[in-house]
Amino acid sequence: MVFSSPHGVVPIPEGKSAWDWVEEHAANIPNKPAYVCALTERTLTFADVHDQARRICAALAAEGIKKGDVVTLHSFNCVEYPVIFLALTRLGAVCSTASPLFNETERAEQIKHSESVAIITHAKMVDTAVKAASLSGIKLNRVYTIGHANIPASLMSIEDMLVKDIPFPNLPPVDPNAIVAMPFSSGTTARPKGVLLSGRALFAGAVMASHFEKDMEYTMTVLPFFHIMSTLLFHMAFYRGWGTVILPKFLPDEYLSAIAKYKVWNVYVAPPIVQFFAKHPLVDKYDLSSLKYIGSGGAPMGTEVEEAVFKRIGAKVGQGYGMTELCGPVTMPAYEINRPGYFKNPEETAKSITDDGFVHTGDVGYIDDDGFIFIVDRVKEMIKYKGHQVAPAEIEDVLHGHPAVVDSCCVRGKDLESGEEIPKAFVVLREDFSWRDYELRGRDGRSAQAHPPGRVCGLDT
Repeated sequence: MVFSSPHGVVPIPEGKSAWDWVEEHAANIPNKPAYVCALTERTLTFADVHDQARRICAALAAEGIKKGDVVTLHSFNCVEYPVIFLALTRLGAVCSTASPLFNETERAEQIKHSESVAIITHAKMVDTAVKAASLSGIKLNRVYTIGHANIPASLMSIEDMLVKDIPFPNLPPVDPNAIVAMPFSSGTTARPKGVLLSGRALFAGAVMASHFEKDMEYTMTVLPFFHIMSTLLFHMAFYRGWGTVILPKFLPDEYLSAIAKYKVWNVYVAPPIVQFFAKHPLVDKYDLSSLKYIGSGGAPMGTEVEEAVFKRIGAKVGQGYGMTELCGPVTMPAYEINRPGYFKNPEETAKSITDDGFVHTGDVGYIDDDGFIFIVDRVKEMIKYKGHQVAPAEIEDVLHGHPAVVDSCCVRGKDLESGEEIPKAFVVLREDFSWRDYELRGRDGRSAQAHPPGRVCGLDT
């Protein structure tokens, strides 16, 4: 049986791309704040975004980056991040977003898999980027930094690009159906794969996700921009002309202070932050009366938490369901934008997408008579930790790299305090090793702590 949204279909304008918003907002609301750093108060207006994205686009084109090239963007949240993404969209390049938690080996694997020709990284993570470039065969002059990097080699920074007086190249108009993003997802199997998302998919996702949202001055994000939910959020906010307050990571005082200062109306978070709103004593110290809606995604959550948040601060909590392959949430008014599937992986694409266009999610659930979706189990071998997909096979690879480990098996465990999923590994040690209170670290420098924390259980041979 096919279920459809009871809210009908919202039309998606044909021939439009995110770059159209950049030009329209620069002309109509040039001085309105588009991106604000919650820590430094550094602000980019919609006119700034237009100007800086054009300058970055021109500089990258002069560097030889062209339409269809893949560029890995590896940074924590900052005001430059969405501007770089939009610059790549205008250039016709593909932005492959990468987790800022990646070490050089993990980053190099994604770079090679995506066939990236360049890396844009934050200066604070440049050492890892340089090592990853070496491992993946990217020349040092194709490593660009956000902020000036303090290393011996002279790398071009985004700031360098902004001061260069490079004429804007003669580029064709942005093709809405062209691929603009390649985030990585494990899908219904264990190994991450590059998901191909078109500009129209992100455009449609932004239109649909914001369809029932009110007009507002500011929204706020702390979810990492490489995650599809946050990528969609900065597209959604830009489409609606909202200002977005940005935090590089979750800092409780700074997070609550920014909500109060900018009178933020809605936020989108992972379940642990909803738990924070429900239980943490710090919440009572701030005026959160402006906050009326909290969107949660990445993992399911009990209604008792939703009710506790509403009772405490008067904000309604809504849970969304989606996945990277679907370009974000699907629990919203209907629309259909066919996606190309996984990058150079026709076998996994065929497994995930049916002949008539439906996607196998890997989740087990049901829909009740009121149209609510209940997720009760998971077919795919994935662990959802704080909204992130964790492949058991990746953790097992780290454990197997340790000379003390004979065998291991990683499964889904449960944190008794929060009720969340956590990785739980069963490990067999070699006979000449004994259990000690030390970290299991792989030979290549990777560690189990680079992945989400969980529990390790020793097994006798």
